[in-house]
Formats: sequence, structure tokens, C-alpha cells
Amino acid sequence: MSQAKVFDPDLEVMTYLQQRRDILDQSAILRNTDLFREISEEDLKKIAAISTSRKHKKGDILFQEKSKGDELFIVVSGCIAINKNVAGGRKRNLGNLRSGEIFGEISLFDTEPRSAGAEAIEDSEVIVVPNGKFLALLNEKSPLANLIQKKVINILCRRLRNTDEMLNEGVIWGFKMES
Repeated sequence: MSQAKVFDPDLEVMTYLQQRRDILDQSAILRNTDLFREISEEDLKKIAAISTSRKHKKGDILFQEKSKGDELFIVVSGCIAINKNVAGGRKRNLGNLRSGEIFGEISLFDTEPRSAGAEAIEDSEVIVVPNGKFLALLNEKSPLANLIQKKVINILCRRLRNTDEMLNEGVIWGFKMES
């Protein structure tokens, strides 16, 4: 026979308070990112409410290149390496992300597989925002959506410039090797 669940008001209150504390903690963390810095407290709490926190050990793979992208990530602590598979089965490090930085943002705008992989290179904690719920929230609030799109475009432009610089260095290095 299964046992009936006993209602414990103290446990219910503690659970509720813990959930509220988690939302407030996540709101504070979100506030310290470029993406969410200018967002109202009310909207931050809504984003925090749909988000979860995950802890990863050094060496954990958060996602593989070419996997389905359906989450946005914010680094809370530790360090996450963004890697691209290159010829010969090797990985090329595109950058290491630390507290307050985001990744996985491209999946907000397209349904293509992930363009790179992500790996914890230190014990790390991330906030995970599911794209479906996040996009539903943005669809409800046009000004919020416009601000987020502008911020993501700025982040993507900065990363594209960094990639251009890496390519330029690689081409220069390649020419030096040939001469």
C-alpha cells in the first residue's frame, strides 16, 4: 500500500521561502550580466523564475558541438571553455567564459545545431534559461524583447570581432610557416 502524503505546513513554508530566496539570488546574478543589466527588477524576477541553477565539475561537458540548442547559459562561478572541433579530431578553444558571461545565445535566434561545444574547465555553476519559456516571456513584453535583442546583437558582434582577430592571427601565422 502506498502511504498518503502528510501535509507539513512548516516544510511547505520552508520550501516556499527557499524558492523565493533562489529567485532573488538568481535575479541578483542576472543583474550583473551585460545581457540583463538594464532590465527591470520585475522582469528579472520573471526570468529567474523560469531559470535553474546547475553545478558542473571540472571536465563536465555542458553540450557538444552540433547538439540541439535549446538553452541559454549564464556563468555564475568557475570557467567554461567554448571549443570548436577542427581537422584531425582536435579541439580549438574559442574562449573561456567567467562569472557574468553568457553562452548558448545563438540558439535564441535559430534552430540550427550548436556551433561549438562547452566544457567546464573548473568546477562551475551556471544559470540555465530554457529558450521556449524565455522566448514566450519576450513575446509578452515587446520593450523587453527589443532590449534583449539589442544586447545579444552587441555580444554576437563582439564575439565576431574576436573570431575575425583569431582568423587573422591564424592566417598570418600560416603565411609565416610557409615562407
